[in-house]
Amino acid sequence: MSAQLYRAHLADGGVRRVRVRVEGGARYVEGDRYPLEVPAAEAVAAHGRSRGWDVVAVSGPPSC
Repeated sequence: MSAQLYRAHLADGGVRRVRVRVEGGARYVEGDRYPLEVPAAEAVAAHGRSRGWDVVAVSGPPSC
């Protein structure tokens, strides 16, 4: 599956764009692996928090 672009909206008003793809029964957010049971938006927020981002919302493709 090709990567989909999600946006992590930060408390300071900034936006970080991250790529999410599903492969081999797992979801990958910029290379970090998450189980498919974790919704894409939650995985994006967790990815951002692991990098010190103050994520307040996540938006993505219309199908999310």
